[in-house]
Amino acid sequence: MPYDTLLQLESVSKSFGGLQAVRDLSFDVRAGTITSLIGGNGAGKTTAFNLITGNLVLDAGHIHFCGARIDGLPPHKVARAGIARGFQELRLFNRLSTSDNVETAIPDQRGEGIIRALIGGRRLKDERKTTQARAGALLRELTLETEAGSLAERLSYGQQKLLSLGRLLAVEGGLFLLDEPTSGLSPGMVDEFCARVRHLTQAGKTILMIEHSVEIVMRLSDWVVVMHQGSKIAEGRPEDVRNNVTVMHTYLGIAS
Repeated sequence: MPYDTLLQLESVSKSFGGLQAVRDLSFDVRAGTITSLIGGNGAGKTTAFNLITGNLVLDAGHIHFCGARIDGLPPHKVARAGIARGFQELRLFNRLSTSDNVETAIPDQRGEGIIRALIGGRRLKDERKTTQARAGALLRELTLETEAGSLAERLSYGQQKLLSLGRLLAVEGGLFLLDEPTSGLSPGMVDEFCARVRHLTQAGKTILMIEHSVEIVMRLSDWVVVMHQGSKIAEGRPEDVRNNVTVMHTYLGIAS
């Protein structure tokens, strides 16, 4: 059964001075799948993420999400469209509690505006309870409920990774961009994190991730896009990409 295309990059390019960071990049991300964007350092993967999320303005090409063009939109409008991004640096609020970290990511809260916060009254209190309940449910889903009152900085690194995933879930986007989601995790935590990422697609979410671990890529991905020096050099199912001679030479470092 074919999947609908959720995200589409068409001939996207970006230069920084004389450096062509992304060159004529095209690929699709289908709904309900996990797509891995791989390549060596300097391949252009992070630049591609920044173009998708509006943190950088592309020089040429188009980006469509759910059929609508999003290139040229600022990051907050891209996020509102349904794209949530995680970073390799976790960017947690270390001096806030685990629960507060999740609550701050829940969008469109009435108390976010000064006037609404001042005059919100009972309605604001009711919304606050709803927000707390939503955060609590996410923490239970991530087995972090016992750490709800703990400062984020006191969590283990694996727990902090799960908390960063909880913040993405709180945004309620349809597409999650994950940057090195398993880096620094113990083997046991890698297994848990992979299971949770796969569960997201089973729940109807879509994943586009940057990942250096070939084992994780082959284990999780439905589709793989390989970049080298700003250009796409291959794409396909994991097993096809792994057996691609160009990929073996350029990225995996395997001689034929």
